Amino acid sequence: MAQPGTVFGGMGVGLKAVRAEVFKVKPSQPLSWPDRHSGDADSEKQALRSAIATVARSLTELSEKETPIGADIFQALKMLLEDVELLKAATQFIDQGWSAATSFMMAVDQFGDLLAGDPVLEQRVLDLRDLASKLAAEIHGTQLRIEIPTSGRFVLVGEDFSPTDTALFTKAVVGVVTTKGGPTSHTAIICRSRSIPAVVACQGAEALVDGEFVLVDPLGDRVVVDGDESMATKPLEFIATSKEPIIPVRANIGSLAESVSASSTAANGVGLFRTELLYLSSTQMPTVDSQAQSYSEILRAAPAGPVVVRTFDAAIDKPVPFLPIDSFPNPDLAPAGYGLLRHRQIILDQLKSLQIAREQTGRELWVMAPMIATPQQAREFAAMARSVGEFRVGVMVEIPSLAGVITELSGDLDFISVGTNDLSKYIFGEDRLNPAAQDLLSPWQPNLIHLLAKIAKDARTAKLSAAVCGESASDPV
Repeated sequence: MAQPGTVFGGMGVGLKAVRAEVFKVKPSQPLSWPDRHSGDADSEKQALRSAIATVARSLTELSEKETPIGADIFQALKMLLEDVELLKAATQFIDQGWSAATSFMMAVDQFGDLLAGDPVLEQRVLDLRDLASKLAAEIHGTQLRIEIPTSGRFVLVGEDFSPTDTALFTKAVVGVVTTKGGPTSHTAIICRSRSIPAVVACQGAEALVDGEFVLVDPLGDRVVVDGDESMATKPLEFIATSKEPIIPVRANIGSLAESVSASSTAANGVGLFRTELLYLSSTQMPTVDSQAQSYSEILRAAPAGPVVVRTFDAAIDKPVPFLPIDSFPNPDLAPAGYGLLRHRQIILDQLKSLQIAREQTGRELWVMAPMIATPQQAREFAAMARSVGEFRVGVMVEIPSLAGVITELSGDLDFISVGTNDLSKYIFGEDRLNPAAQDLLSPWQPNLIHLLAKIAKDARTAKLSAAVCGESASDPV
């Protein structure tokens, strides 16, 4: 038992602190493996396919109960689980004499070796390994399930929590502490989307025991044993001094539910509508009419003001099946100029559907392309968009090659929006979600601040409206 006042440091998730009783979650017992089958390879392959189908159905059911962000993750995991190459690798192991459960785990490990070194993808592999355990339990007729309280107020403490674990979180879970994980872990993503205060990668937190009280202080990146709310790191507060904001703040949405939720806030419209999030489980390009219907529903629900729509942005951490990233020589750079160079008809169809939605709803629509690298690409997108609809047209500034030539966009665009997440990644050559690089990739990193100042100055010179839609935009300061 830790002494009162003991502080454990980690990485905070959320803005509000919470004090509650510790509930230490015991890790589920893994099934024993590896093991071999009795000689009937065909029966093992059938058992594997049946288990995959069952677990996939459970992921669909879980996604229907989740927040939009959580639902997207479950759908992405379902795609990984049902990957044809993964099944092919597993069946080859079955042919070598290994059991269905062991073969699938071996295939996942093989898959994980290919993605080693990338903290974002390694976290997804950990999620897939958890699914492999669930699949093994399904094959063996057992169940792997953690015990979580259903009443009271508790801070869950454990190594980390898988997607299927977080789906079990009840209203009794008011805080979360993990000794492993990081900012890309499923725990962090779900806690952030559900507004559950959390501290992940919290070293020493394994010393916490059931029954003692802790303060989970995400803004302070710490957990304090027997701490109280008066010790919590306080966020800066802002008081409105006029009816009109000095800086318009707009919502970030990716679904109809998020659009409805944003309408209950004081948001001045939508600053980033991430359209690809609607289609993470779509294997075929949605039709113009079906897209128009979805966009119209979302536009009608959105808060009053302009709605800035980003055209499809496919990436390795948010795969869109009909925009296959494996068709690019370097998947890390897959989005760069993709709409103009490789998927022109897809972008044209999307713009047509957005114009239909604009006409049906009467909303003011701004459209922008992601990952534009040169002024020529920006001009090509602007010409494409204006040939289709009545939009204000812009691009995202995420690649340093464009950030340095903003003045050359004068007369060609109406606005720019800076994606500080990827801009930081390319400036410093580090994944912004790498926990070892957080000091370098802080929104307050001086080199980033200096570049933002130059972009703002150049945008004013070029008479372009300028905004920020990356991680920096979520910080009121």
